[in-house]
Amino acid sequence: MYNEEEKQQLMNDLAEMETFKADVGDEGKILQDDLKKYFENGEGDKQDLIFRLELYFYAFKLFCRNEVKIDRNQFTIFLNDSILEWNLIKLVMDDFTDFEFEIEAVRENSDVLINLNFTYHF
Repeated sequence: MYNEEEKQQLMNDLAEMETFKADVGDEGKILQDDLKKYFENGEGDKQDLIFRLELYFYAFKLFCRNEVKIDRNQFTIFLNDSILEWNLIKLVMDDFTDFEFEIEAVRENSDVLINLNFTYHF
């Protein structure tokens, strides 16, 4: 789980993006390309990619309950919800077309929550 300071930092970063009215329309495709470079060649910074993934999913109001996990050729989003809106998932899938997508239901503290797993095959 995030501590209060980390949550506040994410909120501040999002507010800054909204203030500058940043065009994040292509961020998903750019992020996909950067992830592919990281998986294939080790190019890029893992922590930067984690942060960008969290902001990207936050923009869709898909909130993470834990830090994004990047391992080998995949990344996992640990959603803080048990209900998914298909239209939001479809938008994400449209950006990450080179990744295999899997929805996983997990039980945590008597709650059923959702993980989104993305695997890149190369």
